[in-house]
Amino acid sequence: MNSMIAQLRAAVEGKKNRPSRGQVLASRPVRHPKILWSREVAREEGLPELVLVRIPRRQDRWGNFVARCFKLPDHKKIELDQIGSDVWELCDGTHSVDKIARRISESYKLNKRQAETSVTAYLKMLAARRLIGIQTGTTKKK
Repeated sequence: MNSMIAQLRAAVEGKKNRPSRGQVLASRPVRHPKILWSREVAREEGLPELVLVRIPRRQDRWGNFVARCFKLPDHKKIELDQIGSDVWELCDGTHSVDKIARRISESYKLNKRQAETSVTAYLKMLAARRLIGIQTGTTKKK
């Protein structure tokens, strides 16, 4: 009975059903297939290689018209920082958010909670920009 009341209260207050921490950590991020990316050589000696993401512009009639009027390039370029580059490479659909956070924690000497918080916030931002998708649950392979 209490759970039903809690569900009704959440519905009235407009709260969405949020996934649990375990569900978030078990999900697997996947890069958008149309987005091109590469590791770029560091500009200065001693700096690490960073990921350069190339986001294609719209190729429909309206996108082509606007691109001609404003002389827009075919791709928008985004250079990720060192941690962002490492997270981006791990977004291949085989690594869970938990595995990515553990790897970042080990590489950059962060505690587990800091790594989880940073990685989930970064993945949320990438998902909001539609650069990645999130696979949840288990998928059966044929």
